[in-house]
Amino acid sequence: MKKKINFSYTSFLVLIKDEEYFSKKLINHINSQKPNAEFIIADGSKRAQKKIFKKLNTKYKYYYFGEDKNLSIFFQKILKGINKCTNQFIFLCDQDDLVNFKIISLHEKFLNKNKTYASAKGIVYDFEYLKYNINLLRKYNNDFKDNKTFLIRYFFNPNFRAYYCLHRKKNLKNIFKLINKYKINDARSVNFLMNIITLSSGRIKFYDDITVLRWSGLKIRDKNKTNNHFVNEIHKNRYQWFNYFFSENTNLIKKILISKKIFFQNILIFKLYFFIFDILMNKLRKIINKVQINKTTKNPIALYKRYNLQNIISKNRIIK
Repeated sequence: MKKKINFSYTSFLVLIKDEEYFSKKLINHINSQKPNAEFIIADGSKRAQKKIFKKLNTKYKYYYFGEDKNLSIFFQKILKGINKCTNQFIFLCDQDDLVNFKIISLHEKFLNKNKTYASAKGIVYDFEYLKYNINLLRKYNNDFKDNKTFLIRYFFNPNFRAYYCLHRKKNLKNIFKLINKYKINDARSVNFLMNIITLSSGRIKFYDDITVLRWSGLKIRDKNKTNNHFVNEIHKNRYQWFNYFFSENTNLIKKILISKKIFFQNILIFKLYFFIFDILMNKLRKIINKVQINKTTKNPIALYKRYNLQNIISKNRIIK
């Protein structure tokens, strides 16, 4: 019989938007893993899913905030959800994620003992469902190289994504207060703000274990959109976003640079740095990796053993 995984200081903020199929899978996953933690269900579906979550066998609080008709409302929902969390750490969880609660419990213990660290993170791996089984695809983000100095952390982690970190509540709350104050309404800008503020808030503990299996596919609600994925809903590519964001949000960028005392508090220096090491380098990496994008993992069983994926899924569900 599987033991409960106890959390004393962590809240899991579960973000729901339609797609009841994934909500049911998430509930089954949580029930099978038996985490003893606070779950805050923030529902932004067109039709409330309160009845579905009654099958969740752990302590939780359900909130229906009305439909997420656009990303601005979605970001408001996240801030409302953060305010409902009662613990000092928060892990953001989408309804299509399969979370490794055992590893996140290690993140919690580390952050509780090491107050100077802003967050903790592990590896995120993309997957797809093929009926009941799971096809492992690729790493969603690179490994992380920590350092005491912000500029070194920032330089050596160009693909850092803060979303799947275990965050300190106060940091995450400040991020989404800024996002809502400045009326940010696109995903790339939010990711940018989460990344730079998290990196500049303190050191980040990296665990060489898979924290989350992240479903990699196109939601039903996105299939009829011109640019498909919601990331491209406003700006077709990263370069287009860069031109928009750094021209329309100069006051916000200056505020961050000054408050965090980074990049000599000079927006021109930062803009040049970001263009070279993010926009141009990402373009180069995409060209280099283009051949590998659609390849699945060569040896999924070896990956299963290497990262102890039995904490997330059973071995017989892995497509070999």
